[in-house]
Amino acid sequence: MRRLLPLSIALFGLRFAGSAMAANPHEQIIYQFHGGSDGAGPSAGMIADQAGNLYGVTGLGGGSAHCAGGCGTVFELSPPAADAAHWTETVLYRFEGGSDGANPQAPLAMDGAGGLYGTTGSGGDGNCTVIGSAGCGIVFELVRPSSAAAGWKESILYSFQGVPGGRGSGDLATPNGLAFDKSGNLLGLAYSGGYCLTDETGTYCYGGAYELRKPSAAGTAWTEKVIYIFPGPTGAPAGPIFASDGDLYGTVAWGKYGFGEVFKLIPPAPGATGWREVSVFDFNGSDGAFPEPGLAFDKSANLFGATLGSPGYGSPYGDVYELTPESGGASSESLIYDFTPYQNGNTPNGGIIVGAGGQVYGTAAQGGQGGYGVIYALTPSSPPGGDWSYQMLYGFTGGAGGSPSYGPALGLAGALYGTTSTGGDMSCGGGAGCGTVFEVVR
Repeated sequence: MRRLLPLSIALFGLRFAGSAMAANPHEQIIYQFHGGSDGAGPSAGMIADQAGNLYGVTGLGGGSAHCAGGCGTVFELSPPAADAAHWTETVLYRFEGGSDGANPQAPLAMDGAGGLYGTTGSGGDGNCTVIGSAGCGIVFELVRPSSAAAGWKESILYSFQGVPGGRGSGDLATPNGLAFDKSGNLLGLAYSGGYCLTDETGTYCYGGAYELRKPSAAGTAWTEKVIYIFPGPTGAPAGPIFASDGDLYGTVAWGKYGFGEVFKLIPPAPGATGWREVSVFDFNGSDGAFPEPGLAFDKSANLFGATLGSPGYGSPYGDVYELTPESGGASSESLIYDFTPYQNGNTPNGGIIVGAGGQVYGTAAQGGQGGYGVIYALTPSSPPGGDWSYQMLYGFTGGAGGSPSYGPALGLAGALYGTTSTGGDMSCGGGAGCGTVFEVVR
């Protein structure tokens, strides 16, 4: 059965600390989106600069009439000054659709100069009628202003072309996350494009990985190269992260058994040209199903992630897993927590975080005492080898934010920062809310 994972649309990011949260943390909203020019449906993972400003994207809003509900924004949240009480939101860019790009729904990346890089899932000048969107998506750059009076400047680094006619091999489409390599080049994954197959139900394109090579001289263009095309029925790669050895990791929606896979792409050896894919772990339903994008390594190179689960199989409400490396590139799996419905949350999201003390922090989109999802912490046993302990750090209530859709980050002094895709101003989404940015404190 073919199944595409939903795009994750909310998130956390920030300064990390290793301490655990207090027993009874509480939440406060630091910003509510209103659905107009300031954006709506905050999506993907926020990141921070050295001054503690937060940066993220909204999939909707911005005020453009070219997209239903708006084409989305890139925003900044600045912490309150010593004599102020509130965070300040600044919209850095509003997408207009068309060749400009539309509907960003993946985390931003930041370079050493504080510039921001990201993707939009649609827009651009490619022809992607086979995936039902106008345009195949873009990679963009936002250059930090040289003075307070100047604005951020957007440049389109690449506009994806997809596969003309929906058949054969070609460029990619619907890009998601980005990651910088050690040379400052950008690598990313795209849900669609590449290799396509047609059967009685339609045409399916399985996506791939690409490199955007940094210009060698100022004023010249970045150059794109497709470095790997996923064959069917494996496909829809997402959530790129680099390991310390330079291998690129991510997840795919289906894989060998149809329940998803964690993979890695190994860069070419000296004198070679092609990247090589290795299956790190194939899920079979009884050991987890449909891994979410957003993996995390611990200090020992063990890999952690979350699966959505699938009714009728071993983990119907999702789980958190650990992959331990073995010879040959594969890994053995341990389920460190299996979710049950409602009280402790269920349907965990990707984007989990491993703290300095080995704790695993994440979110679940549903369940909890309020029914609108939870933030949780998993603590390893001491000595290692026993069961992990679960703590629900916060249960969302809906009106004050609900449906977190990506995992958390632990901030300084034990605070958590993140977004919810619903709640707050209830004028958006048929009354579901425009979304919020929140802080969970002691």
